[in-house]
Amino acid sequence: MKTLMKLIETIQQWHAEGKGAALATLVRSSGSSPLPVGEMMAVSSAFDMLGAVSRGCVESAILEIAQTVMQKDQAMLQHFGVSDQSAWEVGLTCGGEIDVLIEPYCKTQSTDGFLDFALLKCQREEPFFLFQFLEGKFLGKKIAVDAQGFSYNDLSQKITLSFSILHEFTEHPLPRIVEIPLAAGEIIPAFVNSFVPPERLIIVGAGEIAIYLTSMAKMLGFSVVIVDPRSMFATTTRFPQADQILAKWPQDCMDELHLKKQDFLAVLSHDEKIDVPALHAGLQSKVGYIGLLGSLKTRQDRMSTLMEMDWQPADLERIHAPIGIDIASKRAQEIALSVIAEIIKVKNRS
Repeated sequence: MKTLMKLIETIQQWHAEGKGAALATLVRSSGSSPLPVGEMMAVSSAFDMLGAVSRGCVESAILEIAQTVMQKDQAMLQHFGVSDQSAWEVGLTCGGEIDVLIEPYCKTQSTDGFLDFALLKCQREEPFFLFQFLEGKFLGKKIAVDAQGFSYNDLSQKITLSFSILHEFTEHPLPRIVEIPLAAGEIIPAFVNSFVPPERLIIVGAGEIAIYLTSMAKMLGFSVVIVDPRSMFATTTRFPQADQILAKWPQDCMDELHLKKQDFLAVLSHDEKIDVPALHAGLQSKVGYIGLLGSLKTRQDRMSTLMEMDWQPADLERIHAPIGIDIASKRAQEIALSVIAEIIKVKNRS
């Protein structure tokens, strides 16, 4: 959501400067494509650029194509394949193929309507699904669906999305192309993406490792919550980038955080009085990741205490302990790196 919000704010700034704009979205990829589908970049009529849809392979071509898209005020679906003559020609030297949807956002009431809608959703952190149509007269048209139903629609006719499509995408919100039936009996492909609040990392224990972990997590787009009853550690001076700081015992605040599957829990306090209630709260939730800092002895001590609280060995298998990918390090910043690497690994495999 933060990426989309930045792109929209930039486009609106270009509009204020009298420039046209276009938005490019990576909608299909195969083979060794450089970036995942859903990546976006904005282009202005003055050749400004923000974001990327590859690792530099095709951005220069998209800059040029976007000028035509803006001049004609017509979306274009552009295919890029392997550069078969020279590595310097436009193409993907990695051997992959991609399709990029390039849409004009010249300053008009209709395009401003979508930008205003999407920006407000991002600012409020209200999730929504965006369907971008990819063929024929519907190319570049879009609809958005949120918890209340259709919240934006620039099609000229009615459309019905089946419950099964919405349910499937809610359960597995990976960007992809789906077939959408129109009321007139037509079926057309649309690229569907979800825009949701950033993944949340809850760090229990505000020590040195937590400082570095917060910085790395913010760089990677996470929202970060710090929990530590020691108020001299849990401060904005030590954690200026944290989104929320709770100088409370875990048992007194974890319920209010409403841990969910998209959350990640890193227990770093190395103090049993703090660790155990945090781990207990994590096990009671559907949180997607639980990690525990400490030696193998610490791990065994915490597991024994949790089993005394009636947790079963199968339950405790959810806990990554010792936390992080093993890179044989004892330095705080390197331990933080190993933790965020493990979290990203779990996130990308979920």
